[in-house]
Amino acid sequence: MPGDNDLMLYIGLCRLCETGPLGLRYCGGCGNVVIMCDECDALWTSADVESKPVLSDEADLPCPTCENSLVGDYSSWATREQCLATPWIADAFAAGQIELKVGTPLALDASNPEDEHDPLDEPIDMGG
Repeated sequence: MPGDNDLMLYIGLCRLCETGPLGLRYCGGCGNVVIMCDECDALWTSADVESKPVLSDEADLPCPTCENSLVGDYSSWATREQCLATPWIADAFAAGQIELKVGTPLALDASNPEDEHDPLDEPIDMGG
């Protein structure tokens, strides 16, 4: 994403493109958090990444809730606090449906077995 060189929270690799990390993306327009593939830009609005994703041909990647750009100046990779404030993420984490990890955008290379895990690929503690 343009200007996004910070660490991102992610939950695994995309099943569609098989190369992109599934990052948690914060919408600067409405405050919604979605799961977004950092490679193919597929979006999910719940922890069920086996479900059909939201796909867009638009370069701005509109938020499925408010249509604000998910790649614009006010949107970013979600912080721990933004994730905790999103009920479906907090619930999925508490239920063990997702494991949040920390990495850098597009730092994971699924085609290279020796680079399967980013050096920063550590689960994070979502507790208080």
